[in-house]
Amino acid sequence: MDVQKRIKGVNLLFLAIVIVRLLFEIAVSILVNKGIDITGGSYSLQLIYSQLILALPALCYMVFGRKDFKVLRFKKIRFSTALLCVLIYICLTPVLNFFNAVSMLYSSNLISSVMFNVSDEVPFILGILLIAILPGILEESVYRGVFYNTYREGAGFGAALLCGLLFGLVHGNLNQFTYAFVLGTVFALIVEATDSLWSTVICHVLVNSVSVIYIYALPGLLNWMQGVYDTAKAEGDMNTMQLLSNLAGGDDFSLDAIMGTAETTYTTADVLHTILSYLVPAILGGIFIFLLLRYIAKSNGRWEIFCSMFKKREKSGDALMPEPAGRIRLVTWELVTASVIMIILMVLTELATSWLGDLL
Repeated sequence: MDVQKRIKGVNLLFLAIVIVRLLFEIAVSILVNKGIDITGGSYSLQLIYSQLILALPALCYMVFGRKDFKVLRFKKIRFSTALLCVLIYICLTPVLNFFNAVSMLYSSNLISSVMFNVSDEVPFILGILLIAILPGILEESVYRGVFYNTYREGAGFGAALLCGLLFGLVHGNLNQFTYAFVLGTVFALIVEATDSLWSTVICHVLVNSVSVIYIYALPGLLNWMQGVYDTAKAEGDMNTMQLLSNLAGGDDFSLDAIMGTAETTYTTADVLHTILSYLVPAILGGIFIFLLLRYIAKSNGRWEIFCSMFKKREKSGDALMPEPAGRIRLVTWELVTASVIMIILMVLTELATSWLGDLL
């Protein structure tokens, strides 16, 4: 099978993932309207289902297409490389904060309230497993393993961008799309520099783990702040009361009040100010990410291969990235169809959220 057919195959896989997800959500909605909840209200099952929708079509593609699982590039990496991947994650944080702030200009944060509901039901350790580790392995296997490694056979940096685009689209909302697109693109570059999918699994698990720790720790922190505030009020300690009020944006330290404040009081000017405050750290983070990727690629003997991503297609010398014959098209009708479906769903979701917000 030639490169173009393999690319067409993975684009068809993405369309299949989108259709399976859409049909599953429609089926669940119909059943809920009939009083049937297949998850029994369990957030744990909902998290598992969300990963199965992604993993099962990809597994069928690999098994029935008789693909060699070695193409996923689950290769051993040195401990030093793993530590450098942790540093890349740290440098990524201000970059992701910047793009998350940018997304606030045109989208709502739909995921926070849902995730805090998860923390009420799912134990912390199970939350780490289902929200951080499992998605880190499965999503990297599919998007950097199957999609990126296939696109890379026919393109350079365009393969990384397309991988990032699909990773953003599959999240299903404009807020997550923005920073997931950036994250997916950088992850593809990390795979190219390390020649191992374990590098991005480490980064992905770290990104998700920090989010999990946040959603589990914040309610406890707010309760502690409420206790300190009440004590300060009883003792007439106005300085402590003022400090805590400034941090929380008021004297109500409940989770609903904090999240409500975040959703309703941000003006465009506030968002622009936040974007500007993140700009310099994001630029510095991006520079350090490049330097780390350069060092990792050189230490793994992949600097020339890494640089070839940004040049006109040449012989890479990489057995996994053979030279294609003729002009390769990454974008096919399957990919366009799937992308249009996801964009329409994201826009409708955003409009519905705004409409419900106006009603409330």
